Amino acid sequence: MRVSLVGTVHAESGLANVGALQAIHERSQPDVIFAEIPASHVDRYKDGSHGSLESITVARYLASHHVDVEPVDLAKPEQKFFDDTKDMFRAVERTSPDYRRLVDRHSVETRAGGFPYLNSDRCIQAWADIYHELLATIEWTGDRRLRELYDLWSQTNERRDREMMRNIALYSARNAVARGIFLVGAAHRKSIIDKSSAGSGTGLPPIEWDLGGFLG
Repeated sequence: MRVSLVGTVHAESGLANVGALQAIHERSQPDVIFAEIPASHVDRYKDGSHGSLESITVARYLASHHVDVEPVDLAKPEQKFFDDTKDMFRAVERTSPDYRRLVDRHSVETRAGGFPYLNSDRCIQAWADIYHELLATIEWTGDRRLRELYDLWSQTNERRDREMMRNIALYSARNAVARGIFLVGAAHRKSIIDKSSAGSGTGLPPIEWDLGGFLG
């Protein structure tokens, strides 16, 4: 199966909007859409009530196309995880002007560049710089709790990426479909690319990844 890896944002931002993501779906003509959600969210994702950019796009696409929607993420963590993670990012944002500058620049690039930017090496580097400054700031503060939150957040994302890759490979092995599209936050894109290059490690048939052909 050939899968288009589409880095996204979860809310519309300038040229990264529903219309542009719909156009990617029309060009790709997928047989299955792999969604960065747990199984418990799939109904709201498909009818658009989930509210994310991806969900609204998929709901509109499903109105005129018969396509499977496959949730591939881990179960949603407890609310405390999200609250603690938000606290961590806010603490870094308050402390580091460089972090704020990097995030602001990425936001400007997203609005102006849309999906071509979100699926570019430039975006990968932007996230690498943001995460480097995130960790450097946490280490500079010497705040043990922030470091523990960072480690938990980082480990959780690693588990999520591995699970999403595994579930896509399992779906491919069990279903005779030719084309898929994987909608995932652009910050995950580098990790997914690295894991696809290394192989799934599952013993399942390999996925052929499309990293930019869907842009037209």
